[in-house]
Amino acid sequence: MRINFINHACVTIEENNEMIMFDPWFFGKVFNNSWSLIKETNIDELDLSNLKFILITHEHPDHLHWATLQLIKERTLNDIRILIPRRNNKNVIKQIIKLGFQAAEIPSNKQFKISNNFKVTNFTTGHDSAYIIQTKEKTILNQNDCKLSDSQVREINSNYPVIDFYFMQFSLAGFYANKNEIDKLKQAKLDHINMIERYKSYFNPKITIPFASYVYFCREENSFLNDYIVSLRELDSSYQIVSYGDIILHDNFHSRNELNLNLWDNYLSNLQIDKTSHVDNNSLIETTKLFFNSLGNFCPPKTSFSFYNNKESFVVDYEHKDCYFTSKKGNEVAKVTMYDLQCFFKFPWGADTMNITSCFEIYDKELWKKNLIFKDSLYRR
Repeated sequence: MRINFINHACVTIEENNEMIMFDPWFFGKVFNNSWSLIKETNIDELDLSNLKFILITHEHPDHLHWATLQLIKERTLNDIRILIPRRNNKNVIKQIIKLGFQAAEIPSNKQFKISNNFKVTNFTTGHDSAYIIQTKEKTILNQNDCKLSDSQVREINSNYPVIDFYFMQFSLAGFYANKNEIDKLKQAKLDHINMIERYKSYFNPKITIPFASYVYFCREENSFLNDYIVSLRELDSSYQIVSYGDIILHDNFHSRNELNLNLWDNYLSNLQIDKTSHVDNNSLIETTKLFFNSLGNFCPPKTSFSFYNNKESFVVDYEHKDCYFTSKKGNEVAKVTMYDLQCFFKFPWGADTMNITSCFEIYDKELWKKNLIFKDSLYRR
């Protein structure tokens, strides 16, 4: 069996000339163009001749990246099946089939033999999921972003007492605090390191590979988070540090660790920060009014937003389905970009994406939370 790290949360597992690939994202920016890969992957440098299955852990675009899936479809003639966690909304599986792949949904907590070489089990928590992959000789746990519950940990320990390879997200991913709340940001970083260590102690894997955090925050409004990402050097020497294309080693990886740490230092030394896309007043009003067509009886209170590059505030009156710009200031819920607010109202997943960008500063936490919860409740997953 051979495991290769490709990029971010993408790894391949190959057994007897049959390959599984997890969560391919090879190029482009995600979450309203606020996250960037540290380095993009050139598909021409990958050997996909044995690729049979692509497993998607969850819907977030750094794991389910449509443009990468389309590129894979264009570059291989293989009969590839994509497996995703079972969802009530069939929009994802329909789109996968539309791209020309075979597709299937996997119920949680049930093991499936998908070929003579692989058995898979998925454990769903909220919108995320972890996967157990079993070959004839090895067991791999891909936890990625999934915060497994205590009962799920116990179930995994009971059914899979020996974890040979353990993959886990190692750094920050989303909103933790405003830019000026330095102590909270530092604590979030520490909490994340402690979380990794806690899960690692639960599963006691033979080898742990930190992954699913090989990104940086690439817009002016969220670039401050780059000062709080967990450095691979902050993890102890028991972790196996990988770089692009590396084969996961079964032992004796410590000398390679130091080489890879130096590589990552170099990759992170020159990050490009982008300006946010411009949205004009009329475009934001038009998008918001279209959103009003989806409203029911229950709505958040009237909410005012301020902007980074606009002196006026934007008022959204959900109850009366009205929105307008005003020069009057006071009681704004948050400072956002017009681009992100347009995406918030335009896309079904807009609230989740907005929160993950961290391209905002919250003034009224309770009202902000009401807006996000309300908007996200409209998206059936």
